[in-house]
Amino acid sequence: MLAGCERIIEIANEPFGAGFDVRVIPAMPGEPLDAEFQDYRKARHWAAGLRNNHGWRIRDRTGLADA
Repeated sequence: MLAGCERIIEIANEPFGAGFDVRVIPAMPGEPLDAEFQDYRKARHWAAGLRNNHGWRIRDRTGLADA
């Protein structure tokens, strides 16, 4: 991990409602951790796995976190 760099995991709706994007911000050079999912539950599981492995917090921009 980069010194002094706080990463977050963002879950957001894909454009045109086609699914969900999970992004690590800022990206990890050389590690393709971003992913696209058709299902919110799968996107949330991917993000939770990243949080468990790296300790980064999740920012859910879908509005579905409390649903």
